[in-house]
Amino acid sequence: MRFILAALAFAVSAIATPAQADTPFTVTGVEIDASGANALEAQTVAMREGQVAATRVLLNRLTLPEDRGSIPPIGAETAASLITGLQVSNEQRSSTRYLGDLTVNFSAGAVRRFLNGAGVPFVDSQARETLILPVLRGSGGLTLWDGNPWLETWRTGGFTNALTPVRAPDGDAGRMFVDAASAANFDTQALADIAQGFGVSSVAVIIASGGEGGVSYEGAILEFDGTEVVNNTSVSGSAGSYSGAASRVVDDLESAWKRQVVVRGGSGGELRVTVLYRSIDQWRSVQNALTGASLISNARLDAVSRTGAMMTLTYRGTTEQLRRELDARGAVLGEDPELGITVSPR
Repeated sequence: MRFILAALAFAVSAIATPAQADTPFTVTGVEIDASGANALEAQTVAMREGQVAATRVLLNRLTLPEDRGSIPPIGAETAASLITGLQVSNEQRSSTRYLGDLTVNFSAGAVRRFLNGAGVPFVDSQARETLILPVLRGSGGLTLWDGNPWLETWRTGGFTNALTPVRAPDGDAGRMFVDAASAANFDTQALADIAQGFGVSSVAVIIASGGEGGVSYEGAILEFDGTEVVNNTSVSGSAGSYSGAASRVVDDLESAWKRQVVVRGGSGGELRVTVLYRSIDQWRSVQNALTGASLISNARLDAVSRTGAMMTLTYRGTTEQLRRELDARGAVLGEDPELGITVSPR
């Protein structure tokens, strides 16, 4: 069986396919814990159950709740057919028990074929990354950078693999831009500065209260165009732990993104576009945005010059959905009175 072979290969060599950072087809932090008559049986059971659990996490990530009833049952063989690599951390073993945290890499093509074959609508394109500033409110006041378990939860939670990737600043890089008070007071200049410094357009400030016995949170996600706030989305909720609260925030963001871009029915068609760019790097950036967009099934190059190209896009969904996905991938779908529909780097 494939899952047994994968487990044995890992046990012998301790080498697995490296995690593909920042892709929705990687699932991290799957806890595995199984017992057996001997060490090999315990590890085999743990790997098998972990692969199934990771597959369910991925399919839930890509689909909406109302569509999941059409997903076929996920067994060990099905899960293994979708997986390209495994990696275990925090490994512990005895003669009859095996524990660890599993990272699973999936084949994007295999997962798409599986969901398409089942007729399940799904979204596998990521929105633009959001930088999060997790502020903790305690008896001693507000904390952001030092001794903040809320911050560490976001740093280690694997949320950059979400459909709505969220990243917390690593190390001390964020200190020069903002402190806890400035973040909690939504100092827009400081938040615009840290957005620019980290190369993002969205910054989330989420203030948590409580601890592992129960966490409540509130805040907002600010989207910037330069120093101007162009969108402000409130966030609030509660959970039993920091990790549960962070997961709930991301789940809500993913759900909203999926409802914006999921395609139902037979809408779509062809679109002739003029691609505008000023350098070879910009041309490659737009090419990657177009060829990697899940809504575009074919991007045909009709003509190309040093500063522009003509392409024909075959797409599904509405043009507004296509616009949103390309925007998330760093390209702008616009319109010019002389050139018609245009695509340019954001």
